[in-house]
Amino acid sequence: MNPSNNNKANLLEGRQVPGYWSFRGDTRQFMFDANCQHSFGLNQPNEWIDESVVLEHITMSNMERFFRVMDTRDLGSIIFEDIKITQGPHAGESFVINGSVITRFSNGKVRYATGYMVNAHSTFSEFIAREIAGDDFFSWDFESGRFRFSSSYCHLLGYEEHEFPQTWIQWAALVHPEDRDMMAVERHIIESPMYGDSFEFCLRLRHYEGHYIWTIGRGIVLSRNEAGQALNIIGSFSDISLVQDNFDNIKQLLYTDTLTGLKNRSFFQHHSAKWQDESVMPISVIYADVTGLKITNDVLGHADGDILLLTVTEALSSVIDRPCDIMRLAGDEFVVIMTNCPQDECEFLMNELIAYLDKHNRSPEVMPTFVGFGMATFGEVEQDTLHACIERADVRMQAYKDAHRKDNYAQLKCYLEKRKGRPVSMRDGRRLEYLSPQEREQMHHHQQQEASMAPSTSVTSIPRLKARACPY
Repeated sequence: MNPSNNNKANLLEGRQVPGYWSFRGDTRQFMFDANCQHSFGLNQPNEWIDESVVLEHITMSNMERFFRVMDTRDLGSIIFEDIKITQGPHAGESFVINGSVITRFSNGKVRYATGYMVNAHSTFSEFIAREIAGDDFFSWDFESGRFRFSSSYCHLLGYEEHEFPQTWIQWAALVHPEDRDMMAVERHIIESPMYGDSFEFCLRLRHYEGHYIWTIGRGIVLSRNEAGQALNIIGSFSDISLVQDNFDNIKQLLYTDTLTGLKNRSFFQHHSAKWQDESVMPISVIYADVTGLKITNDVLGHADGDILLLTVTEALSSVIDRPCDIMRLAGDEFVVIMTNCPQDECEFLMNELIAYLDKHNRSPEVMPTFVGFGMATFGEVEQDTLHACIERADVRMQAYKDAHRKDNYAQLKCYLEKRKGRPVSMRDGRRLEYLSPQEREQMHHHQQQEASMAPSTSVTSIPRLKARACPY
């Protein structure tokens, strides 16, 4: 027999070379190559295999990890797992799986994923750790008691290779004192397979120059002795200091409205708990809604609509000079939440906002900006909640808009017609209501007047279900 063929057969029999797999989420099926099939004790070449068949061959804890990877985004898109086969010719053996999620459905479940698997005792399993972690990897031989670190791992902490610790005790001294309890997880896994064969944790390691850097460590047990104690571990450490340093910047981007620079709806949704603590009571809310934003966008364009929003932003930011959170919740809606703010102070500030915009609108050179305002203070009713408080402010804002609608829209109509040099309809068709015969007659008469001023527009009929002239 050709020696090379004999070696190849031995490698395949021991699963020393990787087997490749693919997963499709729409049918929840796997496709295995010959090596993967042999590892699972299956014989279905070039066929899609139901996931239930595959899951029968692994442990319950492996199944739980499988569903976390495939059905949620919790573990990201890189797959690096160790599994234990429970049936077939390799029952009781551990395998390392490496792969990538190619795409996910909108609900977070995997659409396509692919990768490879190999016996944990093969030399190829160490290659997997190197591939995932670049060169920032380590190996630990318990019989000799020595660590081996890659050159880039040493450089990560500012050391030359000959300077870096070579034993567990020396390396453990680099761990931040507050993070040393995290190493207990690793010790449990080393002592017994009852705790699994892989670990992952974040901790701070002391740099050669004395400062600490945040790292994430991952490792996997390659072999154990008869007592179940680990003999070999490989793993990696990655520098995540950049993530820690930029976390505030990332949050700023996530929680900021790009047009106005104010906080956005995501900020509101993720921080509602801080406004419900007893220490910040009383909470007061001002709800603001820009009048005529859609009509302005339709008639003049979105650039002028943006000017309206920025004018309101300037008013809110200039007038409310106390601690608060000013948020743009939707296209034309703003909410201001003020902690330790009694009702009289909130009312004063709302009146100041009204006066600010009245002064702004007296200038003939600027686009008039009309805003509906409403306010509420937590505790006005029994068993009050933040949601109910904001809702009351919203209802009062709508009442304010109703009271000022006719005058506001008359002024806005004059401005728009002046800009366009032609009559402008103030209807946007977003509300449908049943109209009485009298209302239909009034609308019909109004439309005929508009048609006489704008010959290109003809009104031939008025359906029974018709868009009411609505200034929202």
